[in-house]
Amino acid sequence: MRIFLGPVLDVSLSDVNPMRKSLTIIAIAILAGAAGCSDVPDFGGGASVVPVVTFVASDSGAVVASEAPAESTGSAASGEPGTFTGKVVITGSVTALPPLFRQGAAIKDPAVCAAVDVPDERLVLGDGNAVKGVFVYLNKAPRNGKPLTAPAEPFMFDQKNCRFFPHCVIIPVGQMVKVLSDDSVAHNTHTYPQKNPSVNSGVAPGDREGKLDFTYRKAESVPLSIKCDYHTWMTAYQLPVDHPYADVTDENGAFTIADLPPGKHSFVVWHEAADGGFVERKFAVEIKSGETTEMQIDYPSDRLKL
Repeated sequence: MRIFLGPVLDVSLSDVNPMRKSLTIIAIAILAGAAGCSDVPDFGGGASVVPVVTFVASDSGAVVASEAPAESTGSAASGEPGTFTGKVVITGSVTALPPLFRQGAAIKDPAVCAAVDVPDERLVLGDGNAVKGVFVYLNKAPRNGKPLTAPAEPFMFDQKNCRFFPHCVIIPVGQMVKVLSDDSVAHNTHTYPQKNPSVNSGVAPGDREGKLDFTYRKAESVPLSIKCDYHTWMTAYQLPVDHPYADVTDENGAFTIADLPPGKHSFVVWHEAADGGFVERKFAVEIKSGETTEMQIDYPSDRLKL
């Protein structure tokens, strides 16, 4: 083996015994480090020389260090941002779910919790079998993406008639969440994140100030569930994100994601009633500069698990 330190050193190790060879390599590496980035030695003549170390093995050729490319959700090219919009629609045979509880049902705290019909929010259908409450989002921010700015004002997470409001929502990382209650009975809020600390705390009856608050510090790869341990049917889903490229479908199954860099992107489509949660793990979309791309995302009914 020969070791070359640019124009400075040319050391042959072919005739050195193994132990001395190791010590010699270490010594040369230290010399090379001493002549590295922070203090470049002046060899005279007003020129500075940075030694370049190349290891050449007699049996394998040069070994070149490589760096793995950064993971990206898209091949964002230069140009004006575009918009991705559309709707999520169940394809195949599907039937709307009946209420979870009817008014007057014999459940816990019926005067409050059964004061009205309680819908089954696992699957809420609009016209043409459009699906409400589907999360459409990028798992990671694309190259050249718009930075996220968390709102200064807190997000108000409410509950009434033993239901969480809203049932599904995107929460920017860094925005405070305040938990309210419009019920005359006590609740508790119990979050089930993967990357953030869990919250498990009581909420006093009629708390309209939000004495319980918390803030997500990390993005989650899938929406996390929130439950009330006092009223076990109560469930909501929140997705903390660290970029602005996410939305939840409305009662018409519609979503809009703006300011996307042009290029190819791969979206996650997630719904609580889908088997395993995913309608699509990688829904491919190409965004053209300055244009709006409109697509329907088909949700096969055989993906439902109710």
